[in-house]
Amino acid sequence: MDIQVKTQGIHGDQLDALVLGITKDEGTDTFFSIVDQALGGMLSKMFQFKEISCDFKNIQMIYTLGQMGVRRVILLGLGEKGDLNFETLREAASRSIKEALKEKLTKVAMILPGVLEDKGLEAQALVEGALLANYHFSGFHKTKEEKPELSSLTLYCEQEWEAEVKEGAKKGELYARGTCYARDLVNLPGNYLTPSILADKANEIALRHGMEIEVLEKEKMMEYGMGGLLGVNQGSVEPPKLIAIKYKGRKQWDDVLGLVGKGITFDSGGISIKPGAGMDEMKGDMGGAAAVLGALEIIGTLRPAINIVAVIPTTENMPDGNALKPGDVITTMSGKTIEILNTDAEGRLILADGMTYAKKLGADYLVDLATLTGAALIALGTCTTAAITNNEELVENVLESAAEAGELVWRLPAYKQYKEQIKSKIADLKNTGGRNAGTITAGLFVGEFAEETPWVHLDIAGTSWADKADDFSPIGGTGAMVRTLANLALKLENS
Repeated sequence: MDIQVKTQGIHGDQLDALVLGITKDEGTDTFFSIVDQALGGMLSKMFQFKEISCDFKNIQMIYTLGQMGVRRVILLGLGEKGDLNFETLREAASRSIKEALKEKLTKVAMILPGVLEDKGLEAQALVEGALLANYHFSGFHKTKEEKPELSSLTLYCEQEWEAEVKEGAKKGELYARGTCYARDLVNLPGNYLTPSILADKANEIALRHGMEIEVLEKEKMMEYGMGGLLGVNQGSVEPPKLIAIKYKGRKQWDDVLGLVGKGITFDSGGISIKPGAGMDEMKGDMGGAAAVLGALEIIGTLRPAINIVAVIPTTENMPDGNALKPGDVITTMSGKTIEILNTDAEGRLILADGMTYAKKLGADYLVDLATLTGAALIALGTCTTAAITNNEELVENVLESAAEAGELVWRLPAYKQYKEQIKSKIADLKNTGGRNAGTITAGLFVGEFAEETPWVHLDIAGTSWADKADDFSPIGGTGAMVRTLANLALKLENS
């Protein structure tokens, strides 16, 4: 798609739609005046007679009837100017694009409202919101359904803002593309995204951005004693993979951020099999892996001066005669033993080995991401990611990065009393602490393998999949936490 930033041409450019954001104190903006004059003062008259609503995300379409190069002007309500921020602008931009696409208007321009002090951030919000709204998963229909999508996007801005608007627009494009890449991965069926295929896609990213990559095969996992990953894989005919990617933003391999993403490409629950209803959505149980790869797409282009090692343990969880059984005991790469009480609590088992391997490769601090517990949906619903940590400084950086990305994260307690729930009588740990505080105990289980390394766990079980469409995305994968991870890399670069 062609994305441009322009400071003139608004009167004559041939476009399907021009999005004009209006606040409740509108009337002095330069571009507003240009559009108003081109339409013979129509907008001023509509304001005068109170025929325009400036309520937040209200949409009104005006036919220009040939008075401008643009076919329609989309008046986008922005509410009170003082209430606007990155997130509200992003939401508004998404709504306007959704409405434009409903009318099959694909060549769209947006006028930068100029309501934020940081014009680059404002441009990022508009582009990011537009491209997230533009996303759809093409699927596997014999005859492809033709859905309208943006063919071009133009931002008009004041000439003095041009440089920073171009930079912000580029960042918004990268963030949206990384998010949509993760969405595609989550939306792929399990037979189209096996662990081997996921490893191939990771390899493509590494080659595209000049990163180092290794993919451990089953034999190497056995050599390392990765009993967590190997144990979960026992019931599947698909071989497991452990993907490790190094992004070297500094000459010295030190101060390394470790990103560990859960990569269960399909989760039947194993012997503790899940109910049939909704099991198809378990193709998305690799949302953590998708978020890590989506973030690497962004980071590989922005090239922050930071070192990152990304580790993705990936397998299916299936219930054949070789599968793990409740009551089994396995030994992880760390040497810690785990009693299996429920084979559907498998994500934490592969993360155990992923965390240990990330530390082996030099990770000095760790962030793991996983669609880990149904309890996260009960506790926080579908809009908020759960966080657990052993380090105040790192979690504050993660929370700030999420807030800047417009992603909601809530920190849960990690009191030592919760750890009693995951102690086993016959092993070092048991893989479930029961129903009470399920998200907390699952997170603390993963934290046992961080040990003393600063660590944050992000449970995206509620946020990585949407059961209903909204302004940002259709039903399916959301790309949760991609932008947060990218922000974290940039934040740590400057710390």
